[in-house]
Amino acid sequence: MAENTRLFPLSGWAGYVIGPAAWAVNTQLGQILPYVECGASFRPGLFLSGLGVLLSLAGAWLSYRVSGMRLRGSGMPGFVASIGALLGCLVAFAMMLQTLSMVMVSGCAR
Repeated sequence: MAENTRLFPLSGWAGYVIGPAAWAVNTQLGQILPYVECGASFRPGLFLSGLGVLLSLAGAWLSYRVSGMRLRGSGMPGFVASIGALLGCLVAFAMMLQTLSMVMVSGCAR
């Protein structure tokens, strides 16, 4: 139990914050990067979208770790952290679908 109390008290909110923030950045980069990618052979949008999916899953994992415990002084019940973990997974799934669409459809007009 001593290991669990050393966990950062706000990590239960990671699924609420990290995933949607990564999705917002991914959406904005999806509007900007097609103009850069058309002239280059490297597609940074795929790499950055994959990184966003991993960040969202990391936030969901942090929330999941907190969901099974109640930290002293945090005031966050495990249910709220569980919803954060589910939200992080949902956002990761949506970003994964956006990443797959970048593989199939190019923003360049040829």
